[in-house]
Amino acid sequence: MRRLIRADLKRIVVKPSMYVVVVIMALFVLLKEGNDTVTQQMEFYKLFYNTAGLTFVCIPIFLSVYADEIKSGIMISVIGMGLPRKKIVEAKLWDSFWLLMGSYLVLFLVAVLKNSIVGYAISPKQNVFLLLFCMFCVIRGIGIIALSSLVLFFTMSATGGMLILIMAGISAAGLLKALQDSLEIPVYDFSYVGLLDTSFADFQNGTFGGTLILALLYLLVVVVINIKTFERKEMDL
Repeated sequence: MRRLIRADLKRIVVKPSMYVVVVIMALFVLLKEGNDTVTQQMEFYKLFYNTAGLTFVCIPIFLSVYADEIKSGIMISVIGMGLPRKKIVEAKLWDSFWLLMGSYLVLFLVAVLKNSIVGYAISPKQNVFLLLFCMFCVIRGIGIIALSSLVLFFTMSATGGMLILIMAGISAAGLLKALQDSLEIPVYDFSYVGLLDTSFADFQNGTFGGTLILALLYLLVVVVINIKTFERKEMDL
């Protein structure tokens, strides 16, 4: 599986699409006028990096890791060579993880540079929490990609997966919050996104964000369903 991951990453990192989105986001952050206070600027990073920004980063990753291999037939060829489908699902998630990590490391450094240019008095603790938040964005992104790939494995088409990705990245949190407020049922609080938000808030307050464990269990369940769906999918090899 390691050789498959390395081969995938070598193929993907040479694609311009993997850099265009991150460069555009970086330029937007650097050229945008800074907020009046440090708190407002940090909230801007959190809002941008965790919603529209996360969706924009996930789109080229999803297309490169999953859609291109379906379209080109590479995935079918790998299966024909005898690699278990479980390993393929796991490898694709690891591909996505490393690509998200690289993207968000760049975006974290962009935020640090922006703070330095504007002259914000950012404490080391605030930088640590910003880096931690970027890691939470990666975890959320993996969840979105895992859910989207479930649709892709079921249909063997990227269209449905892309639709789920965009909806989950941009509107899922807002819809769940509205539903929770309307029904007075904690659907958001116990959702994958809500559990991650609660966990990060706990870490910020100096306590262990235990809801992160439950969120990772949610992710594990989706991965298992991915594997079972892909293993049962009939394909012309």
